[in-house]
Amino acid sequence: MDKIKRFLPAFFLLIATLPAGAQTRDKKDSSGKIAVKDSVRLLKTVTVTADRPLIERQIDKTVVNVAQSITAEGSTVLELMQKLPGVQITQDGQITMNGKGGVNVYIDGKPSYLSPADLASLLGGMPGSTIQKIEIMSNPPAKYDAAGTGGIINIVRKKNHKEGWNGSVNGSLGQGFYDRYNGGFTLSYKNEKYNLFLNNSYSFSRSLFNRTVSSDMLNPSGSLLTGQVSDNDAISTGRNYRPTIGVDWYLSKKNTLTLSGTAGFGSSDNRTLSRMDILDSMRSKINRLDFTSGLKDHPVNYSASLQLTHTFDTLGKTFTIDLDHADYRNYPDQTNQSILNDPHDHFISETDALLLQHRLLDIYAAAAGFVQPLKNKGSLGMGIRTSYVEAHNDNSYYDQTGGQMLIDLSQSDYSINSENINAAYANLNGTYRKLTIQAGLRAEQTITKGRQTLTGQHVEQDYVQLFPTLFFDYPVNDNNGLNMRLGRRTERAAYSEMVPFRRPQTATLFFQGNPDLQPQISWHGELTWSWQKAFSVTLNYDIYRDYIRTMPFLDSNKVTITRRPINIQSAHAWDIDLSWSKKLTGWWSTDNTVSLYQNSFSGQAGGFSLDNRGLASVYLSMNNSFTLGHKLSAECNFEYDSKRQFVTSTFGAYSILSLGVKRQLFGNKGSLTINAHNVLQSEGHNAIDRNLGLYQYSYWNFYTRSVTLNFSWRFGSGKTTKTNISSGSEEEQKRAGN
Repeated sequence: MDKIKRFLPAFFLLIATLPAGAQTRDKKDSSGKIAVKDSVRLLKTVTVTADRPLIERQIDKTVVNVAQSITAEGSTVLELMQKLPGVQITQDGQITMNGKGGVNVYIDGKPSYLSPADLASLLGGMPGSTIQKIEIMSNPPAKYDAAGTGGIINIVRKKNHKEGWNGSVNGSLGQGFYDRYNGGFTLSYKNEKYNLFLNNSYSFSRSLFNRTVSSDMLNPSGSLLTGQVSDNDAISTGRNYRPTIGVDWYLSKKNTLTLSGTAGFGSSDNRTLSRMDILDSMRSKINRLDFTSGLKDHPVNYSASLQLTHTFDTLGKTFTIDLDHADYRNYPDQTNQSILNDPHDHFISETDALLLQHRLLDIYAAAAGFVQPLKNKGSLGMGIRTSYVEAHNDNSYYDQTGGQMLIDLSQSDYSINSENINAAYANLNGTYRKLTIQAGLRAEQTITKGRQTLTGQHVEQDYVQLFPTLFFDYPVNDNNGLNMRLGRRTERAAYSEMVPFRRPQTATLFFQGNPDLQPQISWHGELTWSWQKAFSVTLNYDIYRDYIRTMPFLDSNKVTITRRPINIQSAHAWDIDLSWSKKLTGWWSTDNTVSLYQNSFSGQAGGFSLDNRGLASVYLSMNNSFTLGHKLSAECNFEYDSKRQFVTSTFGAYSILSLGVKRQLFGNKGSLTINAHNVLQSEGHNAIDRNLGLYQYSYWNFYTRSVTLNFSWRFGSGKTTKTNISSGSEEEQKRAGN
């Protein structure tokens, strides 16, 4: 029966491709001559579809087709990224892949330039239903910016390829510890002259996490001076709107002009409640400190882009110009209240502070690229790019104790940072017999300037760096293949990490930037053996210089702790990845990744001597998809990360299990999905930090278990055309030789 099912689509496809005037069987007339009769039969349209696999592994990247994932529906883009193979996201928005930091996030092929916290806020407000795929590049080609020693994650949004009026609506309602919901619509109209598109989305979410912390302040001999034990609850609420409008204007058969703009605005409210016992050297309670913090923000951002593409011929010779501008504005107001009591909870003192902040990020970028097809299925790509980013940080600290509002200039700050990057690249690829080679070289000039208006401090850097890349792909035979990737990359500190302003996070925990941070440099090597395009083994090795890491430091008062980003002279990382993707039966497909990795560090870290060989860790990702009928499907995702170590921090193991069921409706134009996330409530884990005079043990509880109901419906009768509607990101990928 299964053989018949596999045979029928091919049979009907063959019938459908016969000419409309198909001849009937020949017959002989009475004279013995063959009489041919024409018979016209109008056949019904036959549509043959082939689902893309969830995970595709290509010569220079791994593609996760999240549009194929059931559990992606109702999720935010930030939650989707947490499900990517080998990707972890910390509570403050730091992204790592297999334990390696320095991961840059792109949206439609363009860098985001945001700090980890601001990027997490942006992605947390983007519905996953608007995303087509996510590309993971551990060693990106020369076309991409060299920033990101951990690689690049490129988020590709859905595009319209149908004529006439088309659109969709979607909505979801979720319930966990708190409720959440989102909704949106897309609308487009396309003809032979232009393609108009409009979409909008709204999301509301509220989350809770709890952190218990035990901190020991030690003297040089290692004995206890004082201790702190705290229980901290953080509640985050966010509302986000993201409208997008654009047009593809087909000026001629060879020229296409694309204009698009995206806005984002909403609100966020983050509250922290901390209850701390302060201990003496005998661990007896000497004080109690209650801390309440409220951080409210109304972020506003927009981005606009223009792309002009000229196609010289049908062989792939193209010239492209891109112009981009983006503006991000944040206005967070933070109130901090502390009440100090004696061991018997009798009032001693109170402080009340207000921190007014204004952050502005202005981004301009221009790029031009040219692709020339060559023999041996090859091409030569060349391009130039310039970008200018200016960041303003205005922080005013007010003491409101006693009902007054007095500014404290010693805790206030106004800084202006700018970065100008000028780049040129060349990328050559071709196939010689069975061997495919891609080689590239990128040159970047970086000019950074920083100025603090209150203290008069200045920071200036001007340097040029070269970044070569090399790829080999060799199919040994029909079953075996080899792939190799080599490259050099850099990681520049986020603008917020270079501002030396000391910002309170709790009553005894602060964050302070470091204006002396140097760019991180890495060499990456990768070798992959694949078998039958189903199983692969990858060996990775990275060498770092001036590794950037944020670490906790005990202040001179032996009471408060300040987290600062610093450079570590040397670091090494290796990992072994085993991947298996296969359609086991007609109704069951599986995608699995197992990674064994380790990070080691050496050198000085803020006066602390490092000789840390790290800890071998295991990461496991399993995705299984099931076709339960013509209209019913299901999915099961499982992720596990073992105990792991980075510099002086050790993190405990955690796991996440998610389930989803999807039902097609209205002739497959609509769908209803039920998702259950973190079914076992097993995401919690511990963390241990060791540094000069400090030992800190934490346990994180994430209350992310939830059930979400999602509905989507597509409308319109437009047919897919072959017209090339490409965004800047798609064109960049082509010019990079992908």
